[in-house]
Amino acid sequence: MRPAQIAWLIALGAIWGSSFLFMKIAVPAFGPSVMMGGRIGIAAVTLSIVAWLLKKSLPRGAQWTPAVVTGVFYIAIPLFMWGYASQQLSVSLLSIINATAPLFGAALSLVCLRERISLRGLAGLALGFTGVAVLVSGEGFRDGDMPVLAIAAAFLASLLYGAVSTYTQTVKGIAAYSNVLGSLWIATLLMMPLMILFPVRETPGIAAWSAVATLGILCTALAYVVYFRLIEQIGAAPTLTVTYLIPLFGVLWGVVFLDEHIGVHHVAGAAMILAGITLVAKGRREPPRAS
Repeated sequence: MRPAQIAWLIALGAIWGSSFLFMKIAVPAFGPSVMMGGRIGIAAVTLSIVAWLLKKSLPRGAQWTPAVVTGVFYIAIPLFMWGYASQQLSVSLLSIINATAPLFGAALSLVCLRERISLRGLAGLALGFTGVAVLVSGEGFRDGDMPVLAIAAAFLASLLYGAVSTYTQTVKGIAAYSNVLGSLWIATLLMMPLMILFPVRETPGIAAWSAVATLGILCTALAYVVYFRLIEQIGAAPTLTVTYLIPLFGVLWGVVFLDEHIGVHHVAGAAMILAGITLVAKGRREPPRAS
């Protein structure tokens, strides 16, 4: 990779790592529904403008099927789950849980796509999910104060990321940009009823409005543009190394801006999860191609 591409990859990790920080700032006033509905809607409008400039189009005909699946199960539901979880969980914990998506994706590929995996890959899955157990066990389990629903919501979001990533491996005939653009509009429509049912909790201040705008424009729309641009330039596998950067930056932003405390279970769990992802990435084998 060129230095400029490495710099963009690091920037992408910093941007997506900061998204959990902005959630924590915005959710007290907006609530999870309006916060995430606003984020998705702003991203959809922003990407539509970029699409017009780049002469990209919305999905057409049968292409809407993967866009609907992505919009519902990769954007709307997971982002609502992250918003709900951000009411109780720290930025550090949210960003570390987010890093488990490749583990869920590998496990689902193994079961659903019959993808072959080496013993090293299986060891990586075991190590990664052991890290999850270590991470969760430190969140008030012993004194009965564990925020069970919030943790479950965060892991559900990560599981859906892994599931839809597995699904997209079977999708053909639609450009990635068109799929993202269409799925954002689907997710926007899906979030509208929730925004009506669960309106804002209090009058948002400048900080809350700025956080939602940043989530939509920077952390979603422009981040996707950079993400797919990097995939075109350096390939999917190198671009996915951003997974390792998100929890590092998420922890950093939480400590610096919210004075969050990092426990031993955070460090141990994150180390095991990232080590597990590394082993899984090296241990996965492509299925044999038909001649």
